[in-house]
Amino acid sequence: MWRDVNIIDNMKARPESLEQLIWELRRTFRDLATAADRELQVLGIQSGDRAFLEFLAKETEPVSLSDLARKYAVSRQHIHQTLRRLPHPEWVEEIPDSADRRIVRLRLSRKGRACWEKVRALDRKFLNRLAERLSQEPVAAAADLLAQLRRELSVAQEIADEQH
Repeated sequence: MWRDVNIIDNMKARPESLEQLIWELRRTFRDLATAADRELQVLGIQSGDRAFLEFLAKETEPVSLSDLARKYAVSRQHIHQTLRRLPHPEWVEEIPDSADRRIVRLRLSRKGRACWEKVRALDRKFLNRLAERLSQEPVAAAADLLAQLRRELSVAQEIADEQH
């Protein structure tokens, strides 16, 4: 016998499913960081160094520590520590700001860009190996779901901010 079922309600995510998704995301993030560190060993860098190089590689102009920290939602201290921890400091050029001597702007040097190209080559090899074992449809669906989840979290944060 057919029941009167609200299809929309049945399509809503269950809290326990979201909890499982979040748990899988956390584990996957850790596993990806471990895999990245393993892949990057050949270059003598870690995933945190890679992220910092990527931040700078995306910039079209030299960028201040403050702007970089704000853009990627990390502290200025974190940016500064990462910069000082790089195995090859010559990868990053520090350029004094002509308008304010207190500000230092950063950009990748030629050596830094060359390193970034090596990182990207390693990324492509790793992603190609992984892609061989996964189907496109669920990968695209997962990316869409994660983008939707980020949008919902952003809305929830805006609502929380308005209430305080």
